[in-house]
Amino acid sequence: MGLWCPQAAARARARRALVQAQGLFQLRSLRRALLLRDRELRRRRRLREQRRERQETAPRRLGRKRYEEPDPEVQLSEELPESLRSLRPEGNVLRDRFKSLQRRNLIEPRDRAKFRRRYRVKYVEKRSFRAVTL
Repeated sequence: MGLWCPQAAARARARRALVQAQGLFQLRSLRRALLLRDRELRRRRRLREQRRERQETAPRRLGRKRYEEPDPEVQLSEELPESLRSLRPEGNVLRDRFKSLQRRNLIEPRDRAKFRRRYRVKYVEKRSFRAVTL
């Protein structure tokens, strides 16, 4: 096998030429794949930046509850007065300020505290009440 063979060299040259030609044919598909990959990466980067901007402007979670945007206060067309001059503003200023503080992460969002009695209410029947029912 140490001898040099012209047929083997010709086969090797033909194989190299074939591989080179196949590489030329693959260039177009490789370029297309690279363009698709680059486009996908740009799309993902844009989505990531949009998500980051939304998270920066959105209120953070301070307590157990998540901040919920209040429903817009509107009047139905049946509730509207005849004249727009007699239209009164809808809503509660105190509630709006409270929601604004929650939105700006100054206080945590929370439910209203439920009123609980520390003792049971005792019912006492008065004499005047009995006199009326008899």
